Amino acid sequence: MKRANLWRGLFILVIAGFFAYKYVQVDHLIYPIYAVSFGVLGLLSLINRLPARWQNLGVNIGISLFFLDFVFAEINLAEVGRAIVNANYWLLLLSMVVMFVHIFFRTLRWQWLLKPMGNVSFWPACRALLIGIAGNTVLPARAGEFLRAYVLGRSTGLSKTGVFATLVVERIFDGMTILLVLLGVIVLGVRDQQLQTVGILGGIFYVGIIVGLVVFMTKRHWVDTLVNKFLPHTVAEKVLELLDGFSSGLEILKNPGQLAMVTLYNMLTWIFVPVSMWLALLALDFGAPVPWQAPVLMLPVMALGLTVPAAPGGVGLVQAAIKLTLDLTFADLAVAANFAETVAAAGILIHFTQFAPEVIPGIFCFLYEGLSTSDIKSGQQVASDSPAPVASPAD
Repeated sequence: MKRANLWRGLFILVIAGFFAYKYVQVDHLIYPIYAVSFGVLGLLSLINRLPARWQNLGVNIGISLFFLDFVFAEINLAEVGRAIVNANYWLLLLSMVVMFVHIFFRTLRWQWLLKPMGNVSFWPACRALLIGIAGNTVLPARAGEFLRAYVLGRSTGLSKTGVFATLVVERIFDGMTILLVLLGVIVLGVRDQQLQTVGILGGIFYVGIIVGLVVFMTKRHWVDTLVNKFLPHTVAEKVLELLDGFSSGLEILKNPGQLAMVTLYNMLTWIFVPVSMWLALLALDFGAPVPWQAPVLMLPVMALGLTVPAAPGGVGLVQAAIKLTLDLTFADLAVAANFAETVAAAGILIHFTQFAPEVIPGIFCFLYEGLSTSDIKSGQQVASDSPAPVASPAD
């Protein structure tokens, strides 16, 4: 038996056990259906009768259902519906408009990251960005990043490996920004030991990544020596060729002026996300004023939550992140009797206002570029020809 199948099968059986336990506690018809379904999937995985992609799908859906149960299991769903119906949709619309501003500045930031490789026009960069975000939403293993590099490389003639390297730098900026936001909220208003631990560990991780990139850029000959020493000649040549393309995407790190512009646009990029969330929160009645910490803390908590594998679009993870954030930031306030239901409604509405302005245009851009499933496979080939992406909590 393959070890991966064993672990996936056992994990799916744990999910089945969780829903069996919930049935004993709650006696709701949906739980035995979940328990039996995941039990069968788990057993088929253990005896190698289920393809790996279906095992992964079972794991991802199971994780999403677990978190959806965490948010929705013990509340009045009719009240959730009423909260959604009674929301201020003008504020929700404004929240989505602000997300378009976020996309605008994010595109400008990427243009500056690409400048050492050449001047890229706004719309090709924006289309590739939106296609990549949509791909991350529906494809496994953040394959949208590789699709994004492939699309821009195809439309501009730039090295796809070099373009992908700019995404690594972008993710470092994203990760550091989100961690700084998290640390700022902790220092200024929300004291939570678990959040402090996450901030410290995340800071150590990104400092390590930055040090590694600096060493790669300043001591490239060390890397070349190691590659030539430990890899066969034909393989070493291919790896060194890929590293040359990767280096071209990191040239921005050597130019202080361009790096300053990237930093400026990075700040403008991320300022508008909590503003969008704040407007969406104002659209609902929690029985108390929305504290400033709520939308600001929601950014890092949601971003960190989305690093966990789940169903497409982070269904369940987003709702759980929003619930955790609002429970924490409203803890000392006198809230409405239907606060839990309003929080669940916020999870649905904020998920839509954050993802729709990116995913829906991304799908249209995919069609506009004339892409197909074969192009998705070509984008995945960029993954096999590029160094592994930096794990990041950013979307």
